[in-house]
Amino acid sequence: MDSHKEKEAIEELSKAVAFKADLHLLHLRAAFHECIGDATSALRDCRAALSVDPSHVETMQLHVRVYSREP
Repeated sequence: MDSHKEKEAIEELSKAVAFKADLHLLHLRAAFHECIGDATSALRDCRAALSVDPSHVETMQLHVRVYSREP
């Protein structure tokens, strides 16, 4: 993926999340943060998404994957 496009996607998702904190938008933004190596932001979005739905499997998996790479 093109890092510039990923950052644009994060900006657009941030606008949407500011309008409505949606589980799927938070998960998607977390995944983009992971792609560009921003683990802190990815974890923040995972935790926000899991506060909406603690049983969302894909977000739990993403959280574990990102968290396991944190020093």
